[in-house]
Amino acid sequence: MRKMIFAGILLAGIMTLTGCFGAGNDNGLNTKPIYNYDYSQMKLVQFDEPYEGQPVADIETTLGNFRVVLYPEYAPNTVQNFIDRAKEGYYNGKPIYGIYEKSLFTTGAENEQKNSGVTSDGAPIPNEYSVNLWPFKGALCSYNGRVGYGDSRFFAIYDHELTDEQKQQLRDFTKEDGSKLFPDELCDAMIEKGGIADFMGGYTVFAQTIEGIDVIEKICSAEIDPNTYDPVEPISINKVTVGEYHAE
Repeated sequence: MRKMIFAGILLAGIMTLTGCFGAGNDNGLNTKPIYNYDYSQMKLVQFDEPYEGQPVADIETTLGNFRVVLYPEYAPNTVQNFIDRAKEGYYNGKPIYGIYEKSLFTTGAENEQKNSGVTSDGAPIPNEYSVNLWPFKGALCSYNGRVGYGDSRFFAIYDHELTDEQKQQLRDFTKEDGSKLFPDELCDAMIEKGGIADFMGGYTVFAQTIEGIDVIEKICSAEIDPNTYDPVEPISINKVTVGEYHAE
C-alpha cells in the first residue's frame, strides 16, 4: 500500500508532498532511506535523557523560549551549520513564517522572499538520514527548497494528529515485496508521542525539544494570513545560544 497519510499537505515556501513517505528524497521507492534502514538497529534517541555534555541550543523567541538537544553524531554537517550560524548571530531577529495547520513553523531564511538560506561554503547540505531520528513532536528539521538538501532554514514540528484510519495505514504500510515497512515500536511512538508521519524519511532531523514545547505550540497556534501562512502579528527569533547539557 503506497498511500500518502495526509493528502496534499502544503508548507508555504517549502514543499508539497507527492504521495509517499520520504518525499524529501528521489523518485525511486527502493532508494528512499526508510526502505533500506536496518530497523533492528533502531534506537529512538529523541526519547532518551540528554547525556552530559551533549550540545544544546536555547532558542529565544518573541513568544517565549525553548531548548533543544542537537545530534552531531547523526547529522554532523547540518548540526555544524546550525551551530556556526547561531554563533555568528545569524538567527537573531529572523522572522518566523510558514505556520501550517498548527503543526509546524519555519524560520532561518536569509531574505524576505524566504527562498534562500545560508551554509558555510555556500553549497546546500545533502540530507543526513538516520534510522534513529524521526519527525516527532518537538523535532527540528532542516530544509532547502531543493528536494534532498538543507541549509540554515529549518522547521519545528508540533503535531498533526492522525485519524484511526491513518494510524492503521501507518501500521500497514508495506514495501514492494509486501513486507511490513515500519516496526511496531516506531508506529507506536509516532502515534503516542505525536509528530508528522508523512515526513518520515524526508528531511534531516537534527534536534529535539527538551524544554518549552508549549512555546512551539503557542507559535503554531498563532493567527495566520491564509494566503501566506505568515503570522498576522509578527513573531521572530530573538537569539540562539549554543552550549552543552549539564544535569542540575
